[in-house]
Amino acid sequence: MPTTLISRGSNVARPRKPAIELPPYVNCVRVKGRPYYYYHPGRGTKRARKAVRLPDDPRDPEFWSAYRKTANAPEPHISANAVETLIDAYLASPEWGQLSKSTRTNWSLYLNRIKAAWGPLEVRGIEPKHVLALRDRYAETPAAANNLLRCLSAMLTWSVPRGWRTDNPCLLIPKLKGGEGWKAWPWDMIELVREHGPPWMWRATALALYTGQRQGDVLAMTWSKLRNGVIAVKQEKTGRALLIPAHRNLLDALANADRNSIQILTNRRDRPWTQHGFRTSWSKALVGPLAQIRDSNLVFHGLRKSAVVTLLEAGCTDAEVSAITGQSRAMVEHYSRQVNQRKLAATAILKWERAENRSLQN
Repeated sequence: MPTTLISRGSNVARPRKPAIELPPYVNCVRVKGRPYYYYHPGRGTKRARKAVRLPDDPRDPEFWSAYRKTANAPEPHISANAVETLIDAYLASPEWGQLSKSTRTNWSLYLNRIKAAWGPLEVRGIEPKHVLALRDRYAETPAAANNLLRCLSAMLTWSVPRGWRTDNPCLLIPKLKGGEGWKAWPWDMIELVREHGPPWMWRATALALYTGQRQGDVLAMTWSKLRNGVIAVKQEKTGRALLIPAHRNLLDALANADRNSIQILTNRRDRPWTQHGFRTSWSKALVGPLAQIRDSNLVFHGLRKSAVVTLLEAGCTDAEVSAITGQSRAMVEHYSRQVNQRKLAATAILKWERAENRSLQN
């Protein structure tokens, strides 16, 4: 059965060289003081099978996963302090229920990954090095790695006051760079949808761009909430209520839309989109000229960032942008610094060129 890992924050004294109860047929070979572990049934007998190298640390989840796979061993008895027991408790908590539907959907994926990696292991044995190793499994997709880390951190923070452990080891692990997960759309790509996309695609694009809302909130918009040139939105993720004046380009995009449903956006059967159905149709529409959008790694959520950047470049304050998108001031300030850097850089080059022109004239 898996060894119990003792975290650095535990009150139990850590022995200098903790004894490790190895599973059957696993032996440790030391080479120049470094331990190597092998699964070797029948070792030293005529019935000996070929030795199989196992991961180097019996405290790591990967060691036990590799052992069970190699030995065809059954899953161990799950203790009351196992990671998968914690996951079940977290999923049953009111805090989980208070998360938005989209967050629960996304985090369910990450919790399944955590369960697959660590399920039977002890919660109190998770150390920063284990979190780092799990994060790095998904390093090729920084956004996924960072979201998994965020999900795990939220669950472990939830576990601390409930006695599962005394600290959150995720707090020592930095997020990967490049993990924002989406890019703002350049205007030529937005124009590409307007000129070549089917009408439903342009309406969806315009709603996301000119309101700065998430996909789920855009799909939930109804005609009854669009009155006197203002769209009323209650964000599904945050619960924040917003009144957003409709941009004239958005009103133009909606002017010729059929109103066979209470929803502004509907599928071909005039029924409201599900998020999965919308993503599927959106992906299928990225053909011909629109394939450039897919090839540029632009996703629908990037239109929300485009709204923020465009508002900032138009001279809106952080507070004004936040009033439209519903984002925190801290998030808007993050984008604002990027926009200000570009403006300052452009101004600096312009001043440089003017100075050179004056020098030549003199």
